[in-house]
Amino acid sequence: MTSVDVVNEAERRAYTYLSTRKTLSCAQTVLLTIQEVFGVRDDLMVKAVGPLAGGSRIYSLCGALIGGAIALGMFFGSEKLNDFDALVKSYEPIKEYYRRFEREFGGRYCIAIIGYDLNNPNERQQWLDSGGWEKCSRLCGKAARIVAEIITSRKQT
Repeated sequence: MTSVDVVNEAERRAYTYLSTRKTLSCAQTVLLTIQEVFGVRDDLMVKAVGPLAGGSRIYSLCGALIGGAIALGMFFGSEKLNDFDALVKSYEPIKEYYRRFEREFGGRYCIAIIGYDLNNPNERQQWLDSGGWEKCSRLCGKAARIVAEIITSRKQT
C-alpha cells in the first residue's frame, strides 16, 4: 500500500467506524484506525482512551485530538524513559498534529468544536438532531488522515 493509500484508508476507516457505530468514542475511533492501518493493534490502549470521547464530558480536549496524539506517541515516543533529548524530539509530531487539528477544526476543545455540551441531555439531543454523529464521523476521518499523513511523511525522512 502506498502512502497515499494508507492515508486514504485511515480517513475512510475512521469515518466508517463512527458513522456505522462500530465505535462510539472518537478517541477510540482515531486510535484504533491508526493502529489497524499501521498494524500495531493494542486493545488495552484502545480501551483506555474510550472515556476521552466528547471532552470526557467535562469540557476538555476533543477525544479525536487525544486519540491521534496517543497514536503518534506509539510511533514517535521515546523508547528510553530517561532520554531527555528523545523526549524533546517526540514532541515535534504531536505539535504538528495539534497545529493542523486546530487549523482544520477551529480549536482543541470538544464543546468549542461541536457547539454542544454533551453532558447536558437537552444539548446532547440538539447535537443528535443536528447530525452530530455524521459531523463527528467526518471529524474523526479527517483527524485520522492527518495522523496518517504525519506518520507516513516522518517515516520517509
